[in-house]
Amino acid sequence: MRLTLHTAYAIRVLVYLARNPERRVSVHEISDSHGISHNHLVKVVNRLSHSGVVVARRGRSGGLQLPCLPHEIVIGDIVRLMETDMDSVVACQPENGQHCLLADICRLRHLLAQSMRAFLKVLDETTLNDILPDRRA
Repeated sequence: MRLTLHTAYAIRVLVYLARNPERRVSVHEISDSHGISHNHLVKVVNRLSHSGVVVARRGRSGGLQLPCLPHEIVIGDIVRLMETDMDSVVACQPENGQHCLLADICRLRHLLAQSMRAFLKVLDETTLNDILPDRRA
């Protein structure tokens, strides 16, 4: 399973906010800290804020904050939010307008679906708090 950059950026944003709970953080600060394009990060933050995963305030005293504690944010939920096409790994796509001749007897589709469920199960058991780096590091 390969996650998109938007998912990786979303997790970086959440980790950054969790490590700075005492203040509001700007998108510019996160962008500069991680060397991420500001424009890409704005798109990620918009999705996170519209879904309620982060609180975004505009203006002079604005910035980003987590609306809850890190142990209340489930990584599986974040991956599902940011990944727009989770089924594409499992779905058998027609190639050049032709369906796979083995689709009715192929076992690969089932194995891929099973793998995806196992992948998401692990992420559903993992919170933001679980992936935070040690503060001493």
